[in-house]
This record gives sequence, C-alpha cells and structure tokens, in this order.
Amino acid sequence: MYKNGYLKIEAVTPRIIVGDVENNRNEIISALDRSEASIVVFPELSLSGYTASDLFFQESFIEGIKKSLGIIMEKTTFKGIYILGVPIDLYGNFFNCAVVIKEKRILGVVPKHYIPNSKEFYEKRWFNSGYKTTTKSIRLFDQDVPFGYLIFQEEKKNIRFGVEVCQDLWATYSPSDDMSLAGANLIFNLSASTEYLGKRSQRRAAVIDHSRKQINAYVYTSSGYFESSSEVVYSPHKLVASLGQMIIEDSTYHQKTSALVVDLDIDAINFQKRQDSTYRDMHMAVQDEYETVLFELEDTSDYTFERPLNPLPFLPEKEEEKELDLVNELQVHALMKRLESLPKGIDKIILGVSGGLDSTLALLVSHQAMRKMKRDVKDIIGVTMPAEATSGETRTRALKLMEKLGITALEIPIHGMLEEHLKDIRHDVKDVTYENAQARIRTLTLMDLANKYHGFVLGTGDLSEIALGWMTYNGDHMSMYAINSGLPKTWVRELVRYHSTQSYRYLGDLLYDILQAPVSPELVKNQDTEREIGDYDINDFILYHHLLNGAGEEKIAWLLDHAFGLEKKRIDTYVNRFFKRFYTQQFKRQTLPEGPKLLSVSLSPRGEYRMPSDVTRKK
Repeated sequence: MYKNGYLKIEAVTPRIIVGDVENNRNEIISALDRSEASIVVFPELSLSGYTASDLFFQESFIEGIKKSLGIIMEKTTFKGIYILGVPIDLYGNFFNCAVVIKEKRILGVVPKHYIPNSKEFYEKRWFNSGYKTTTKSIRLFDQDVPFGYLIFQEEKKNIRFGVEVCQDLWATYSPSDDMSLAGANLIFNLSASTEYLGKRSQRRAAVIDHSRKQINAYVYTSSGYFESSSEVVYSPHKLVASLGQMIIEDSTYHQKTSALVVDLDIDAINFQKRQDSTYRDMHMAVQDEYETVLFELEDTSDYTFERPLNPLPFLPEKEEEKELDLVNELQVHALMKRLESLPKGIDKIILGVSGGLDSTLALLVSHQAMRKMKRDVKDIIGVTMPAEATSGETRTRALKLMEKLGITALEIPIHGMLEEHLKDIRHDVKDVTYENAQARIRTLTLMDLANKYHGFVLGTGDLSEIALGWMTYNGDHMSMYAINSGLPKTWVRELVRYHSTQSYRYLGDLLYDILQAPVSPELVKNQDTEREIGDYDINDFILYHHLLNGAGEEKIAWLLDHAFGLEKKRIDTYVNRFFKRFYTQQFKRQTLPEGPKLLSVSLSPRGEYRMPSDVTRKK
C-alpha cells in the first residue's frame, strides 16, 4: 500500500525446506497472498535454500527452480512487487540473484556482487560474481529482462530502490553505496546470514550505518534456522532502518513463516537527501552505470499503519533516561562554555523566574552549571516580576523554587512601571499592546539588572514558542543566550519531570505542581496558552513532521487523523493555524539570540533554518 509518501514494506523469512523447491514455492505463494504491502522481500536463494550445496550443479534441480518461479508468477494473487532469491544459470555461468517481479512481469535481475569464500562460507564453489558484469539483459520466460546494475523507479511517487544480496552489505565498498549515489532512496538486502555470539549487534550496526551514510531506508531479511544446521545456525534477523535510525527489527526464531511489516516515509528520505550537500556533491558520479527500470504503484485510499503513529515523535522511544541525561548534559555544558567565555568581570546569570516550565528548566540548568564549575549559586540572580495577571500560585512557586535552590532571588513588581508606560503612550485598553508592554518591561528590567550586577541575561523560551512565534518581539524573544531554544515544549516537560526524579528529588512536589499547571504567560487574567494556540503535543507533532520530514499541510492533516483521531474541523484548525503562524513569524526568528542545538533540528537563522521574513508560502 502507498499513500502520502508512506510505503508499506514487508520482509519475510519463509519456512523453507532445503532442496524441496515445491514446498518453498508454496510457502512463498502463501506469504505473498497474505501480504498487504507494496513491496515484499524474501531471503537469499529462498526458492532452493542457501545450503543446497552441490544440488546447484544438477540440471534437474535448476530447471525445477525456474519452473517454480514461473508457477509463483502465475498463481500468486499479490499485486505489488516482490523480490526473490533465485540461482540463475547463464550458459554455465551461475549467479546468486535477486529477481524483482511485479505480477507476471520480471522487472529485473540483480546478481550478487561479492561471493564469500572464507570461514564457514565457500560460495565460490557454485557462483560467479556479478561485480562489473557487462551483461545488460537476459531471457527469462520469453521476456527480455534487464540484468546487472539496476535501479527500480516509480516516477510519479519518487520511489527509487536498489537490491543487493547478503555479503554485499558487509563489503568494504557495497553496491548499495553506488545505488544511493544513483538516487536510490530504498535498498533491499536478501540474506542467508549465519548467527553466532556478537554477530547480531554487528549486523544491526551495519544496517543502521548503511541507511545513515546512504540517506535511505535499508530493508534486510535473512533465512532463519530452516537452512541446514550441519555446521552453523542461520539467523532469522529482519531489520528495517531509515536515515540512521533502527525503525523495527525481529530476531526471533519462529517455527513458521514470519514477516516484519513496516511503514516507510519515503518523502522524509527525499527531503533529507535534498538537504545534504555532501550527497549532492557525489550524486552524479555513478549515474551512467545504472539502468532505470520503471514500474507503477497504485495509491491506496484505505492505508492503514502497522503500528500506531508516535504522537510524541520528538521524545526518545528507547533508552529514555539515557537520552534525557545526555540532553541535560549538553545543556549544562553549553551554558558552562558560555560562562567561561564571558569577558572578565561578567560572572552572573540573570534570568526571569516565572514559576512556569521554561524558566524552571533554565534555572535548573544554571544551578547545575554553577555547581559543576564550583561556583557559588548565589551568582544566579533569579527575578520574578509579578503584574496584575500573575496568580498567587505562580508567584509562590517561583519564590519557593529560588529559595530551595539557594540562588539570589529578587522580586520586582512591574505594576507601577506598566501603568506609567501605558500612560506615557496614552494607552488604556487591555489588548496586545497591554500584553506586550509587560513582556518588554520584564526584558528591560533583566537587561538593566545584567548591567548593574555584571552579568548576562539567560533566555528561557523554547523551540515550540519560537516555531509558533509565541513570544513578544524584543520582549521575552530577546536575551544574551537562549538555553532552551533547541528544545520543544514536549522535551521541556520531560526534562523537568526527569529532574524531579534525579538530582532534584527534594524539589519533587514543587516540580510536580509546575508540571501540572496550565502553560500561560499570565499577561491577562486566566490566560491559557494552549487554549489560544492549541495543545503543544499536537503542535510539536506538526513541527517534527514539517521540519524533519518535509511534510506539508495535506500530509500532516492525514497524519494527525491517524495519530490523534481528531475530527476534520479540528485538524484543519491546527494545520492552518500552525502554518500561518510558522511562516508569518519568521521575522522574530531572524534576530534570535544564540542558543545550543540539542536535537537533530534547529530554527537558528545562523546555524540551520534560513528563510526570508517576507516569504509568501502557498500550498
């Protein structure tokens, strides 16, 4: 199935019997007829068994394999593409091949490049290498079939896949390296890989790294214990990695045919390829070596995801505590470096402490940095600046937090300054001018305190606010270093929760109250940020898929339906509001203060995201 750039892929380990071609044929047909994927890949030599050994010399055995291949093409009801491991005899030259088929048409045949012949492998006894083959076409079932260096392309959907066989992955120079440079965004590997202690982790690392350096998805399947165990045991390991991340894997020794099905975001891969200048520099090097074989895939209106979409894609799904610890360490050391590089005599951190999530995280990072540098935490000057809309609970949380951390705490009410300023500009309406005036007065106060106490102002705003422009220009938008600017709100929440269970357990109840409180700038009474700009979990979901995967409005609306089950009207509201705010608020990002990149994405106008403020974006 295919829809909105998502392609459903299936990697199968069939329950074969070595040498029993009829059994293997029936297992393959059964697996295909059950499949709902667009592309299905089977292991190396899956029709015969990899360990058929000297049976490969027998004419009747080879003819039986060829006949069974024809029966599969004739009998299967599967409408997508499938890739089978088949031995091909070309006038006495024998090749270990991947045969790529769509219904009754063989799209192409790709021979294995590197033939292992060491340790437990002695494959050169039977097979020739396909490396540097000059054969461009062969005859199979009265078809002229492309052979050798092939890329399979669906032009309308921008899908380009290549195929390599087992040992090709392990080679110093893999065929898929060239395939990726020829534009392949998806690689399939048909394998019969032996298993022993330690090899599983090596295999995983190889697949992940191929997907990283080749900027693609890499789909790998192996033959399982159904191969002969006379000398070794074969692995059932099935893996799918994309862009340097393991998407899914299964290494279970199933007793029957098993399959791993995954949804791949091909659009996201193409988006990353377009961004990578190193890839572009090398891209044309091997274009002429590959023949392009065209095919077509139908769009599916009822596309279903194999696993629920992650509604919090920014957050780590594995080794969560380890990842949280690393991001905290990056924040702390980024701030330490900034403190070390300040001019002599500038040694204080000045930050506004509101009692909300962002300022709490910035304060905890500051506290850790000072302690690691063996500095007095009194050199952190926290300032709470209540106004008319500030709630008693928020003010109390801010004061308690500063007291318990032992920093220098200042409370400077801004009622009087605000009234005087509004009087000076003859403004008496509680509108956006009234709200922004408070933010700018607070920033003015912090900047002047930085001069007075020989310090610098630490910004507290996060990536989600930066993306949505939910900040007052030259107000909370401005600082001398923006420590949270690399973290979306979902990460800020998770880090505050993490701190409450780690070094700051003694602040547990207080941090819990902060986590439970509605997000609000408190510029007017009972202001709730998420009522105005939407749930941060949903906004961060949109931000992730737009910035990291290049998804536009239509695709994001479709993803929101699957991830959150929202009604169409609400989805439209979220999508329209996000894209309007994201692009009209670019002028605020153009003058952002410096701040550390902590995840794989940043909105820094200097480091990563470049966009003119007056751009007009149309769908």
